Parts: sequence; structure tokens; C-alpha cells
Amino acid sequence: MRKITLFCAAIMLLLGTAGFAQTADEIAKSSYNLPNGKTSSYTATLTLIDKAGKSRVREIAQYNMKDGDVKKCVTVFRSPKDVAGVSYLSFDYPDNPDGSAKDSDSWLYLPAMKKVRRVSGSSKDDDFQGTDFTYDDMGDRSLGKDTFAILGEETVDGVSCWKLEYTAKDKSAKISRRILWIGKDNYVTYKGEYYDKQNKLFKTMECQDIVQIDGYWTTKKMIMTTLTTNHKTVYEMKDIQYDNDINPAFFTVSALEREQVK
Repeated sequence: MRKITLFCAAIMLLLGTAGFAQTADEIAKSSYNLPNGKTSSYTATLTLIDKAGKSRVREIAQYNMKDGDVKKCVTVFRSPKDVAGVSYLSFDYPDNPDGSAKDSDSWLYLPAMKKVRRVSGSSKDDDFQGTDFTYDDMGDRSLGKDTFAILGEETVDGVSCWKLEYTAKDKSAKISRRILWIGKDNYVTYKGEYYDKQNKLFKTMECQDIVQIDGYWTTKKMIMTTLTTNHKTVYEMKDIQYDNDINPAFFTVSALEREQVK
């Protein structure tokens, strides 16, 4: 009888463990769907540091809004003078019913030219206005663009994380795969590695000052470093607000053209 009881207990333990186990796809989806409010806004300083240690500082404001299943985001540069007024609008859509990615829509306004241009899919791998972040980094990359695998578990700054690999389905993508360390308790990204088409480590990302604001997990500081040039961008957020009143008209191409977003 004791052997049967122990056997049953072992089976129940295994079943319980399996019930709590998560797949790579489930972890990626939970991280992607982290709550961040119906609206949000913040200002940020972007410090660009070259290999000689010289730095340039830029300031932006960003506004975000969920319109049904569509995530809308507008970013405007406030300073310095040479980039002030440059603004970027993006719409990120949910994946198609078959799970494939639906391309986002993006527009860039350049005040010197008084013109809005559409940012095509191939351009989204380009650097965003001289920073180490790409246009793709500035939005929510669709889950349908990647396949996922759990590489293991590691601790980052005392936080237990899954080491999750994102491999691009598009073989021509500038970044062939990313490895993100995702917190097991909160699904927040704590650091990342980005690999090029030759599978060489191209960029690294450090996430710091991760806190909860109004119940929403927020990463207040990110450092993106491009290893080939030894150039880095320090992205520091402040004045962060969630579920605040934002003019829906900000999220239109005509608002960019009228330089309405400040």
C-alpha cells in the first residue's frame, strides 16, 4: 500500500509540474501582452556616446494609445535644434488569424523638408535617428515575425529569468535572432542580445531601474550598445504617466504635418 501511495504521489507531482510548465510561445506572448495602460506618456533623454566617449544628448516626448487591438505611438524630438520637431508615428496591429505577422504602419516627419514619408518594412531595421535603437525597436515587434525557444534559465541582478530565443522568420532580416532574459515572476525583459545574419553578436541591451508605476511594470532606463562601432545609446525615461488624457488627434499623419505634437 505504501508503494502505491508513493507512486501516486509521484505521478501527481509530475502532473502538477507539467501543469505549471510554460512553453516558449506562452512566455513570449505573456511578455508581449504585459499591461501598460489604455494610454501612457513620458519624456526621455537619449544620450549617444561614441567610441571616444563623446556624448550628444537628445530629448523626446512619447505618447501611446490603444485603439481597440491597435497600438498607436507617436514620438517627437524636442531638442537639440537640429532634430527638434522630427516626429515618428507607428500603428502596431495584432497578428493575422493564422498567426502570421501583420506589418505595422509607420510615418516619419522631417520639419526641414516639411514632409511626411512612410517608413517601409525594409527600413525598420535602420537606426532610429542616429541612435543604437532601430525603428523596429521603437515599437512592439509582432510575435508572428519570430519563432521561440527556451535556452535555459539564468539570474539577472538577482531576478530569476527565462533565457528566451527569438529567431526571425525573415531570413533577410538584419537581426537574425535575439536572446532576451525575461523575468519569471513578471515577464519583464531584463537584458538582451541581438545577433546579425552571420549569427555574430551585434548589439547588447541592458535594462535598469525597473519599477512599478500605478501597477504597471516600467523600465526607466535602457542601454543599447552596438559592438561593431562601440557606440551606445542610453535611454532614460521620466515624467511617466499611465491612463492619462491624450488627444486622439495626435495619432494622425496630419498632426505630424501640422507639427501639432510637442
